Formats: sequence, C-alpha cells, structure tokens
Amino acid sequence: MRRLLVLPTSRAGWGLLIAFVALVVAGTWPVIGLVNRATLVMGLPLMVVWSYLVIFACVAVMLIGNHIVERDDHE
Repeated sequence: MRRLLVLPTSRAGWGLLIAFVALVVAGTWPVIGLVNRATLVMGLPLMVVWSYLVIFACVAVMLIGNHIVERDDHE
C-alpha cells in the first residue's frame, strides 16, 4: 500500500522541507501584504523584487535538495 505523504528521514530532509514551506509562506498573502508598498528597489517595485527573491530562493532550495538526494543515492 502506497503512503499518501512521505516524510523526510534525515535532518537535511527536514531542513529542506522547513525551508520550502517557509518560502511558500513568503509568497502568500500575509507576507505579500507587508512588502506591497509603493517603493522602488533598483528601479523595480518592491513587490517584484520580493517575487524574484522567492523564486530564486525556491530554485536554490531545490538545487540543494537534488544535491543531497544524489549524494545519498536515494530514488
């Protein structure tokens, strides 16, 4: 019987899960409401800069996760 939810088994896995959930929360309404201001950062609205930061941080977390999975030889 397949499990619906697979939880991490290592500290690195839990760290990655927490980082990814934190990034998802950073892209949702309560946090977006904090950065939604009429402020320019390097010529871009703060909201756009925040979105880029969240996207690039997600990519970094996924790259680290792939590196850990390859290192541990998991499928």
